[in-house]
Amino acid sequence: MRVITTHIGADFDSLASMVAAKKLYGEGVLCFSGSAGRNVREFLMKHAGQWEVLTPRQVEFESIRSLVVVDARAPNRIGQFAELLNKPGVEVHVFDHHPAVIEDIPADFALIEPLGATTTLIVEKLISENIPISPHEATLFAMGIYEDTGALTFGSTTIRDINAVMFLKSIGADLTSIPFHIELSLDPVERRIQDKLIENARERLINGAKVVLSTLVFEQYVEGLSLFVHRLRDYFEADVAIAAVKMGRHIYVVARSREDVLDVAQFLAPLGGGGHPQAASVTLPEGNPERVIDELERKLGNAIKPNITIGDIMTSPVMAVDPSILIEDAYKVMIRYGHAALPVADKGKLRGIITRKDLDKATVHGLGKAPVEDFMTERPVWISPEASIAEAHRLMVMRNIGRLPVVKDEVLVGIVTRTDILRALYPRSLPSEKGSHAIEMPWTENVASTMAQRLKPWVISLLAKLGGRAEEMRLKAYIVGGFVRDLLLGRENEDLDVVIEGDAIEFIKSWEQDGCRVAIHKKFKTGTIVFPDGKKVDVATARREFYEYPVAQPSVSSDSLKHDLYRRDYTVNAMAISINCSTWGTLVDYFGGRQDLKKKLLRVLHNLSFVEDPTRVIRGIRLEQRLEFTIEENTFRLLVNCIKGGLVSLLSGVRLRSELELIFKEDAPYKIVKRCTQIGLWRSLFPGLNPGRDTIKIMRRISFFKRRLSGDLPSMAGADWLPYLSALVSESHRDGMLSVLDRLHVSDKERAIVIESIDGMGSAEHILGGRGEKPNSRIYEFLSKVHPAIALYWAAATNRWRVRRRILLYLTRLRKIEPMLIGRDILDLGYREGPMIGYILKGLRNARLDGLVETREEEIEWVLKNFPKMDRK
Repeated sequence: MRVITTHIGADFDSLASMVAAKKLYGEGVLCFSGSAGRNVREFLMKHAGQWEVLTPRQVEFESIRSLVVVDARAPNRIGQFAELLNKPGVEVHVFDHHPAVIEDIPADFALIEPLGATTTLIVEKLISENIPISPHEATLFAMGIYEDTGALTFGSTTIRDINAVMFLKSIGADLTSIPFHIELSLDPVERRIQDKLIENARERLINGAKVVLSTLVFEQYVEGLSLFVHRLRDYFEADVAIAAVKMGRHIYVVARSREDVLDVAQFLAPLGGGGHPQAASVTLPEGNPERVIDELERKLGNAIKPNITIGDIMTSPVMAVDPSILIEDAYKVMIRYGHAALPVADKGKLRGIITRKDLDKATVHGLGKAPVEDFMTERPVWISPEASIAEAHRLMVMRNIGRLPVVKDEVLVGIVTRTDILRALYPRSLPSEKGSHAIEMPWTENVASTMAQRLKPWVISLLAKLGGRAEEMRLKAYIVGGFVRDLLLGRENEDLDVVIEGDAIEFIKSWEQDGCRVAIHKKFKTGTIVFPDGKKVDVATARREFYEYPVAQPSVSSDSLKHDLYRRDYTVNAMAISINCSTWGTLVDYFGGRQDLKKKLLRVLHNLSFVEDPTRVIRGIRLEQRLEFTIEENTFRLLVNCIKGGLVSLLSGVRLRSELELIFKEDAPYKIVKRCTQIGLWRSLFPGLNPGRDTIKIMRRISFFKRRLSGDLPSMAGADWLPYLSALVSESHRDGMLSVLDRLHVSDKERAIVIESIDGMGSAEHILGGRGEKPNSRIYEFLSKVHPAIALYWAAATNRWRVRRRILLYLTRLRKIEPMLIGRDILDLGYREGPMIGYILKGLRNARLDGLVETREEEIEWVLKNFPKMDRK
């Protein structure tokens, strides 16, 4: 039996080389020598049945007569198969691309060359022997090469690697699928460290927590060990990861833990370490990394005691009122923000609590001008943030109260309600057989592994940097909104919106010292950070918004994350993920957004949502069509009532224009336009506007052209949305069209583009139509005088295929054609400087457009032939 194997911790180059070797030999059993990378395991599960790869336990070693080792040349990297290397009767072949090692595998045949990937080596053999490769195999082989060469960017990449990928692409390799399976962010040295940590790792279950421990001795110091340990934890999907790495004379110990499992900063403190509860490290002057890990493993049994405290679930900061505030003013605050009670605090210290019932009674008795302290409950029951959930539960039941102020060092730091307690206790109430489903309930969840899998390295790095700064400033930072929604859906989104619990303005200003440009909007407590590499992050203070009247701009006040999320439009947009080091990857979902994502529902957070901001109607329809979701029944009723009640018609033209531009940036705006027609939105916004089938047909064509010809179409210079706008008004009478343009406050130039798009359609079809051949120069002469947005609309709006073909020919090819000769060349031919030069160049361009000239020599000959010598000097 022939077995084909590779190194422990197999990556895609390993898997691809194994599959390629089996094709080369014609037969063989594929078998990993140990654990394979998680990405490789997930790939094989996704393509179950395509390639069968065994484990050593499934192979009868006594039956092996031929051993083929790929992507490895050292015996200590192939696990149990090393036992076969000197066994009589076993022939050993080796294919590899790594540098020489102290002890090579003793092989009967070895093909080892310094290429970027072993896959390249074997693919070349397949090509030379004319062995056919299927598209699926070609994709896997390209994946192997891409992973080990960093997408052909590493210094070890050779021209042979590039040629191999080109060949694989030519026979059907799907390169677009590669980023879904591999990470390309590590250089060769970093990848060696990561591979070795995985190879040396051991897993343990301690008090129900999955722990992975690893050691490594490395010849040189390499920064970023914390990232490797973070990935080690994610790789094994563990709760805790600890690594001890000796680099030079020192031993570096790095620990990572999921929230509420282990306080690693406290755990490493006896060794002199420090950091945060979920991320800590320590540097030891000397020693043996194995002994260090063994000692730490012995201590873990007493250290891992997961627990949830009041500080984990409380709402903070908490809205409180001053003791001197009047009853009537406190009443207004409660009505405005929907509270049933408010703590009363004096300079941060808790003095009492006042309820809605207290204020109602005081108001009935005409005591609106009295201070709150006269009617508040003094010395209220409170709780410490370190207290357990069970203690809060006991206090609420025994004292018959619905909320508990949270006090630390005599300072009011938060509040916890019955809803918070119920939410925290819910997972514990589940029967054991349903415990595995608790993660689907409306509670926090750690999505760090999802972030590691789905986010680009630069996004993770930037978020970690922002979270680290927040941690240093004792602030809480969260990534929020559409970014979180799309992350959970597996959709790409690089619009970074960060919410800060605390002073976001100071947080934003702190980045100026790092060479960033910042812009601050004090009124709304928001701002923007632009990093030196051009990456932009929008930052806001966790806040509440109160709308004085429908469609008004909101009044803003600082508040907790919970209330910040509550002000948002839909539950799927009201989720946040912590980016602080200590709570990295913690998903916060107070309103069931995760459940609505799974059900593919769009749901508003409260019944007055559309009244407060009618643009949410348009955003909802946009999201419904983009995500292929359904608007929840009650939400749809509220949405339709908002349209029928005329609230959307109160929106300003500027806000409407902004929403329309966003619609027209979608991949399929025609679906949104059609849906808006169905629910009567266009009639409410623009009386007389009623897009029909022709509008939808034109928009579909525009979207198709932009998608298929995106690389060839000219820049629209900010007018990308105008072909769609022209389509939107194309079936309206002229007065209706002009009223739409007036309502949107378009510029004179934009108005001219839309009007010419509609009015010039007939002329375009007349000039560009006809069965006979149209000279390219004639097409160019006509279309070069109009804006590209107009030409794109005409191409989509015409039903005459010859006209459409000629317009698209101009947009994608003809507009780029210029003569090889320039003005200086014409002067050198002896022609006088003046308007004649431009005339000659124009004629020369027409000649090139019509195929009369191709080379520079032919251009010179054409000029001399068509312009008499009297025009020359």
